Amino acid sequence: MFTPNEFQVQLFAQIFGSTKGKSKITQDLMGVLGCSRASLYRKRTGSTPLTADELVKLANHFSLSIDALRTNSEENAQIVVCTTMPPIKQYSDIDFYLENTRRNLEIAVQQPDAQLYFTAKELPLYRYMNQPTLSAFRYYLWIMENIRRHQRFDPVEVPSELIQKGADLTKLSQSIKTTEFWTASAFDNLIGQISYTQASGRISGRILAQLKLELLQVVDELAENIISEKSSAGAPYQMVLCHYLTLSDGALIEIGPNYSEVLFSYGSINYMKSTNPNLVNAFKHGL
Repeated sequence: MFTPNEFQVQLFAQIFGSTKGKSKITQDLMGVLGCSRASLYRKRTGSTPLTADELVKLANHFSLSIDALRTNSEENAQIVVCTTMPPIKQYSDIDFYLENTRRNLEIAVQQPDAQLYFTAKELPLYRYMNQPTLSAFRYYLWIMENIRRHQRFDPVEVPSELIQKGADLTKLSQSIKTTEFWTASAFDNLIGQISYTQASGRISGRILAQLKLELLQVVDELAENIISEKSSAGAPYQMVLCHYLTLSDGALIEIGPNYSEVLFSYGSINYMKSTNPNLVNAFKHGL
């Protein structure tokens, strides 16, 4: 019978087993958990349970998948652990987001039978991250709450590294078999954001024209994908047009027959990720 204490012992065994220098790792753990050596010992032996916050701290610090440590459905049914993205406050946070998303996709692309399911109440980000002005506009909107209220949008002020990483992410997304579930209003939010920025006097006519041009290119590429049933890189593609979606923006990545990840969006750019089979199956049933 599985108990949380057994899992906790297994977690610490994984941390100590994958790291050299037991003295250093002990000090590191005490710093991450903010506890004494005696308290750490009790946590390591399972006599003091870890809180959910402590689990997430350990997973983030040591780059561990807590779900992956559990080996049977009974364990997965009892504990759900979701890794989350940090809030977007500056451009470096967007860089972290792009890198993390790229790693998720790279794992899937390496598997020949992997498939991505995406529910798109809004235009999927990877659909236009290869458009320099559109992607710069998206990054600008994400951090607008943390900059001067009336700062104008200028693409040249967005770090070029983010533009390139966004383009790389779009290219990578075209290499996996994909099914997208769309509503007819998927473009409306982005168009509304552009219109609002124009109406508030924070965008020039020249940049507005470039945004419109790039948006038309996104539409043309989407239409071509739908007709050919292939992505721009030749991977199988299908769009399912829905009258409505009961799911919010989210994604399911089937990496292999026994391994899937589900991602639920929250707070604009942020998402929670889990491999828990109950969540995976719930997402599948919602499609």
